Amino acid sequence: MSDYSGVMAISASGMQAERLRLEVAAQNLANAHSVSGAQSEPYRALRAVPYSSGAGLFEERLAAGQAASGLRGVDHVDIVPTGGEPRLDHDPGNPLADAQGMVRMPQINVADEMLTVMTSVRAYEADVRAMSAAKSIALKALDIGSNRS
Repeated sequence: MSDYSGVMAISASGMQAERLRLEVAAQNLANAHSVSGAQSEPYRALRAVPYSSGAGLFEERLAAGQAASGLRGVDHVDIVPTGGEPRLDHDPGNPLADAQGMVRMPQINVADEMLTVMTSVRAYEADVRAMSAAKSIALKALDIGSNRS
């Protein structure tokens, strides 16, 4: 891809997707121990699902030995609730407990959410490095071009 702005746009779209993924994971972690009574619906964990219209295109072109021109980054990100049913915990001292002393809590695995946080931070850092590399290459090309006599 000789268009440096295209490389930067792909990296920027990846950074935006990872930022949103991180925000969703942080929201899930913040609500991991929230409770609800029998009449109210507990918090449902969410997932950020990124989509790209060029999914699989890179692998196909790489296998065929073709240039990777025309690739695009993340087109959009959907925020979807997970399908886990709320779990019941015995907490008779809680004001939201039902007659049996049960409260409804969301099905959130804190370890999975922390893993999502770590992977999204690493992916964001990789996008920043890719953007910085494209910038350095573009600046070096301009420097080489300006030194010609």
